[in-house]
Amino acid sequence: MPSPTPQSAGKITVECPHCHFKQLESPFAKSTFCRKCSAHYELGKPAPDPHETRPSLFARVSGFFGGKTTRDVTCFGCGAVQTVSSSAKSSICPQCSAYIDLSDFRIASTFSRSIETQGCVHVTSKGDVTSAKVSCGEAWIEGKLRGNLVCTGEAHIKIKGKLLGALDVKRLIFDKKCEVQIMRPIKAKSVEVSGKVSATLHVDGTVVVTKRGNLEGTVYAKGFDVEKGGIFTGDLVIGKPEMSQPELMPLNPSTPTSPPKAHPDASGGQESLKFGTAD
Repeated sequence: MPSPTPQSAGKITVECPHCHFKQLESPFAKSTFCRKCSAHYELGKPAPDPHETRPSLFARVSGFFGGKTTRDVTCFGCGAVQTVSSSAKSSICPQCSAYIDLSDFRIASTFSRSIETQGCVHVTSKGDVTSAKVSCGEAWIEGKLRGNLVCTGEAHIKIKGKLLGALDVKRLIFDKKCEVQIMRPIKAKSVEVSGKVSATLHVDGTVVVTKRGNLEGTVYAKGFDVEKGGIFTGDLVIGKPEMSQPELMPLNPSTPTSPPKAHPDASGGQESLKFGTAD
């Protein structure tokens, strides 16, 4: 029997339950990330069973207040939506048979690995996410986000300062204590602004600026609503929510581009507007 190498001495072989990739880990490790698919899994436990359950953050909150016992999750692979138990730990897509992780992540330090879960990703005020991509079912962002966030549910932003990452979410909510400048264009199905926000929004649905909200920037949306007391300053284009992000869709450098022309009419053009109440 060959003697162990310095790299493998004192280590054990573990197998990823998601892609079955084998790697060496310390025998004292309780969990790890797969070096092939980047999935997180616990050591010393069997492969995930789609019917196995563990109370998640969503389930614990719902159970405490007597809320729903089921929730809808979306497959990142094919986009199919299914209803699962609020306490489910994982599931299998009924359409494409892809494995769906339902684990929650709480990030309170520097974090650089990719995440793909239909659970909740909570970046605390001390968290610093440098991952290239974070895909989740729900998100709470209080710290730093430098990569791409894809959220199929609600994403709550509650930070003060600049947000360098890109956001592609279903429903985006800016907390009333939020004071943030978004450096890259945002893509969302709907947006609610209750804090102070500077951003460029591409929204398939409606943007709502509540009575405590202050929004500055450029908005492309199908609907726009400013409540009494809310403030909006910037350019508004109604009826054109399509996305055009230079970092995601590079333009052909040989093709000259020109800035969009303003249309003073009210039939869906671009105007420079300022809404709000004067003190």
